[in-house]
Amino acid sequence: MVMTFRTALFAAASLAAVNLEAAPAPPASLTALIAAHCTDCHGPDQQKAGLRLDTLGTDLHDETVLATWQAIGDQLRRGDMPPPSRTQPPRAEVTAVLAELQPRLDEAYASALAQPASPVIRRLNRIELRNTLRDLLGLEQPMFHNLGIPRPEDANGDGSVSRHSDDPIREFPADEADHGFDTIGSRLVMSDFLLRLVMGAAEQCLDLATVTGPPPERQKMEFTAPIRTDGPAGLEGLARPFLRDCDVLMERYREPGAASNIGRLAPSAIAGKGVGTSAPWRIRIEVSAHHQHHPWGELIRSRQDEPMILGLHLINSRRGAYNEGNPDTRLLAQWPVPDDGKRHEFQIDAWIEATWLPWLGWENAPYERGLTPEKLVAKYRPEAHRPPPPGDAPEATRNQYQQEMVQALFGRGYEGPHLRIHRISLEPLPMNWPPQGHALIYGQQGTEPIADVITAFATRAWRTPVDATAVARFTALAETEIARGVDRAAALRTACTAILASPRFCYLQRPARPDHYQIASQLSYFLWSSMPDDELRGLAAAQRLSDPAVRRTQVERMLHDPRAASFIRRFPERWLRLDRLGSMPPPGGFYFHRQMEEQLRRQIDAYFADLVQRNGPVRDLVDSDYTYLNERTAQWIYQREDVWGDAFRRVPARPPHGGGILTMPALMTATANGVDTSPVVRGVWMLESVLGLPPKPPPPNIEPLSPDLRGARTIREQLEAHRAQASCQTCHRKIDPLGFAFENFDELGLWRTHYRGGDQPKPIDPASVLSDGRPIADLAAMKRHLLSEEEQIARRLTMSLLTYAAGRQLTPRDRGETERILRAIQPGGFRLRDLIHEVAASRIVIGIP
Repeated sequence: MVMTFRTALFAAASLAAVNLEAAPAPPASLTALIAAHCTDCHGPDQQKAGLRLDTLGTDLHDETVLATWQAIGDQLRRGDMPPPSRTQPPRAEVTAVLAELQPRLDEAYASALAQPASPVIRRLNRIELRNTLRDLLGLEQPMFHNLGIPRPEDANGDGSVSRHSDDPIREFPADEADHGFDTIGSRLVMSDFLLRLVMGAAEQCLDLATVTGPPPERQKMEFTAPIRTDGPAGLEGLARPFLRDCDVLMERYREPGAASNIGRLAPSAIAGKGVGTSAPWRIRIEVSAHHQHHPWGELIRSRQDEPMILGLHLINSRRGAYNEGNPDTRLLAQWPVPDDGKRHEFQIDAWIEATWLPWLGWENAPYERGLTPEKLVAKYRPEAHRPPPPGDAPEATRNQYQQEMVQALFGRGYEGPHLRIHRISLEPLPMNWPPQGHALIYGQQGTEPIADVITAFATRAWRTPVDATAVARFTALAETEIARGVDRAAALRTACTAILASPRFCYLQRPARPDHYQIASQLSYFLWSSMPDDELRGLAAAQRLSDPAVRRTQVERMLHDPRAASFIRRFPERWLRLDRLGSMPPPGGFYFHRQMEEQLRRQIDAYFADLVQRNGPVRDLVDSDYTYLNERTAQWIYQREDVWGDAFRRVPARPPHGGGILTMPALMTATANGVDTSPVVRGVWMLESVLGLPPKPPPPNIEPLSPDLRGARTIREQLEAHRAQASCQTCHRKIDPLGFAFENFDELGLWRTHYRGGDQPKPIDPASVLSDGRPIADLAAMKRHLLSEEEQIARRLTMSLLTYAAGRQLTPRDRGETERILRAIQPGGFRLRDLIHEVAASRIVIGIP
């Protein structure tokens, strides 16, 4: 074995020496082009941007030299250099240079590919830590369904913001990020303070996983009419005496200001206490839909163009009940109900916490403020209508009149649209006892040898097989505690806490040549931000993860798993810098009191998830004929009245926002400063995050541009003065046009035509001229320009995915792998799911050539 290693080392060194000796000289055509067009700015007399090209290096094993060659090729290919003010070389000459340059770059990439992949070691960030503790210990509590970090919340749904949270990472500081990515190993350092927080989170989760006593007794619960006994108000309550075999939903629950029980149906018998036992339950709903197509559309404006949609929600009975914006309500499922008057059954299995319970809502129901039985009777059953008694009539007379109108409306069959809920049942599902986490900490029987329990725990926690020797010190720790009189359970918790605080749990390690367990971890932390599951570990044990077909099958499975929601949320957040969202919230109650930040994130989630699941093209990120909206974002931001319900769903895109992800309010808010917008900020964001062409940092002696909050000058006028400085022109001619196209969106993503401030608000002009001289009239023209840059956007997206998945920033040597992936997905039209598969198979991520 020693001789084999030495032989391999000698061969690698010999190969490197050969490559170094064969360092390619720059193509003669490139040297001539540089002499004719570049040395005035990048030669012996001056070196703009710190770059000198007349002494261009040739050793492409030097990353600085390789990066320079790449930059020359990129600038020539895009026509960015020489600048428009200089004499341009003939395009045929540039094409000839690129034809000679690229093979030399490809040779350098091939040489890098022949070498082992770069090793990576990095700490789990706080989201990955929480997810890993969740999956290790089988925890189902609501805080483990959180896709982000604990934030100030409206705990009661009444607009009062608090910081209460049971989340185990609630005290963790923000993970240090590198260009937005919080998965970069070099930035994820450990400290004594952070280690104490890790141990605290571990202890909290170990306590949550610990159970005592026998399995809880659970009985099937079945609720039939009256399912709710405390109302409701409005038409739903008035209809009850006429629909005795069911409860009814007639109105929309999301209407601001509506009574809290309108449009919501929960079993009154458990409404104040929840299901009573935290466990898995099977929820069954029996429902029928009536009169989707009805003749009363003038007064009841319902959606006759789409099915009636029944929504099943879970809610914490102890926090805020049904108030608008309750942070502890979660949409569990939606079902379209056929409009045939027949009973249909829907079911879903879900974990429900003891104090939580299900409730139903008609997601796209109508709501008409002030609609009364007498209005409907007067319009549609005039033969039964009579004028109401005067306002000073006795109460008994007024009540009798209302009863007559109710009888006329419902007595011979209600013809308006409604859903009838005939039955809600909660059936206990089998559960292991003791649960997974408890058995892992203490053993299935609670009497197993200490060494065996600790070895099994460490094997799962460290995500790789270990033996008793590897955990001997943790076993000794537990046995010492027991010898001191500590009970077995407490001693095991102490040992398990120490295992969870060890580097083998807190860090991901991918050496130059990873084993199958490390490959499993690379895949799971890429797509789930969590540890491998039993299937991945089983394939690792069978040494099957080196098979590309097996890995591809696993990636497909993982993308369909609910845990992929973490990737759907976290990757766009990091790639598009949505981590800035909420750092400078706009003033007023609109943002936090109405829970808008989470709404904006959910819109991105819905759009990106759809793109991943259907393998949509990357160009749909820029523009599309559809978007995703729910009622709140549609009304408050998009000024649309045609989207009803709390769930985000696909709807046709309309001007001015249009389709795509770039104009969504989350991104417009994240690229603003909470007070106003800046074309510079949004232009830099477009260059860095979307196009992958970051501008140079501003010179140190240049004062930053501050917004003119008095409205005396427009931002365009301020920028024109700013660009008058020679040192600012080069970058701003690339930055500003990209930002001006988005100026019609304010700091909340709302469309505007004029700036605020001043006696007479000034109109917004989104027109600009790109650095290559092409005019851009407005946002639509900018989107067309970006669609012409589809390959460059796909390149940036590829590099971002590789960075996120690998846990390190890319180097110039990684460019070859990026280009290989692009060539692989180009024939299919740069589709997102294809790209994810290629990234998951990349040597940069899993280390296998």
